[in-house]
Amino acid sequence: MTATTIAWPLVEGLYRSPALTGLGLVAAFTPASFGSMAGSVFPQAEQRENRDMVARRLGFPTVVRVKQVHGNRVVYAPFVRAEPVATPARAPLPPSSPAGPQAEGRWPEADALWTDRAGVLLGVSAADCVPVLIADPDGRIGAAHAGWRGTSERVAQVLVRALVAGGTAPARLVAALGPAIGPCCYTIDEERAALIRQRLGSGPWLIRVTPSGGAAPQSGARGREAAWSFDLWAANATQLRDAGVGTIEVAGMCTRCGGADLWSFRSRRERGQQGTAVAVLGRPG
Repeated sequence: MTATTIAWPLVEGLYRSPALTGLGLVAAFTPASFGSMAGSVFPQAEQRENRDMVARRLGFPTVVRVKQVHGNRVVYAPFVRAEPVATPARAPLPPSSPAGPQAEGRWPEADALWTDRAGVLLGVSAADCVPVLIADPDGRIGAAHAGWRGTSERVAQVLVRALVAGGTAPARLVAALGPAIGPCCYTIDEERAALIRQRLGSGPWLIRVTPSGGAAPQSGARGREAAWSFDLWAANATQLRDAGVGTIEVAGMCTRCGGADLWSFRSRRERGQQGTAVAVLGRPG
């Protein structure tokens, strides 16, 4: 299975996944014009209202989220059980206890969530990281936040395992990778590239940066000289393919260079405007 790249069209103000909306699901990504949806720069009350506005617009009561920690833990929503998974790079993750009230600041720590219920709108926030939305056409749905750490810990595959645990064949799953920083703009240093190779092996997701025309070195993580370009879409699409997912869609829209209406941590951090989008997936009730 090869991934298909198709830009998500703007429909009623929101970027929509053609593959998932074609299944009768709600699958969307918020533009910057809708305001920031998460993070510490903008007021929490404002961001909560922005999320609720998106949910209401899509016909849901609220956006169900997790406290993202750049890992590979996946939880069930509503939050009653967890799916801890060991990876080659990390010891087994502890299971969550049953969650209390789903109030701001009390979301369980995880980077993916899934549900088998209609009327639940799952959400993951992103401002360069890849939002991964996956659905069984007739059953479970899930969403994951995949930055470089989550990608190297295979969070997309962890989510697939949770979705197929109910008996669904992986080939029935439809996955969509939303707007994120592209390999055109995401450069990393040798140390980080070595860690990614250790966890994922070598592949088309790591591209050596070749200076041309005497250009100054590109800036990598924490200001160090960049040595590699990291293709988050390629890495996650490969993981989904290896997990047997039948349909994989890639938005191919770079949050850093794709336009002012996409939040990007890297393009806005110098101005103190690090807003965050939310990618949502739900089955109407």
